[in-house]
Amino acid sequence: MANISDVAGNIPKIRAGYRRLLALGEGVASDEFILTIEGYPNLRYLCQSTQLPALMRENIESYGPQGVQFNQQGRYKNAQDVPITFKEVISGEAYKAVRDWVKNKKYLNVKIGLAGESFPTSNRNTTVVLEDCWLELEGADLSVEDGASLVRPAGTLHANWISWLDDDQDGTLSL
Repeated sequence: MANISDVAGNIPKIRAGYRRLLALGEGVASDEFILTIEGYPNLRYLCQSTQLPALMRENIESYGPQGVQFNQQGRYKNAQDVPITFKEVISGEAYKAVRDWVKNKKYLNVKIGLAGESFPTSNRNTTVVLEDCWLELEGADLSVEDGASLVRPAGTLHANWISWLDDDQDGTLSL
């Protein structure tokens, strides 16, 4: 006889959870995003990957009697580093824009929002504005031995303010 007791199936409970999940709506896929960069409308279509920035506060660690530990929330982490990758096209559109951005030491605003086929506009909960961004771009790999593959310049967006907590931010992007 098995040692496990007081076990019973509960299909109605499982079905209720399934229905609650479906009632929340369609899941968003990671490729259903829009990224816009102020002054560079074509980069929107060349951005291949990025990341929604972290939403966090700094950790403040303290200790009490007998070494008990307590962690509390500290300052809002307003500055973030966000990875970004572009696809280059034969006309050099991505490098043209990025060279101008870096050469002229521009600080730009970037918007990232989740939107897709079933929901062509983003909403306030899934859109974030990254303010006063500057860019570092790494070297792009080129090779004659690895077969044909796209040139994908990759780098880091350094954002100085992330609008996750701004109540007055216009938070929509559309396809």
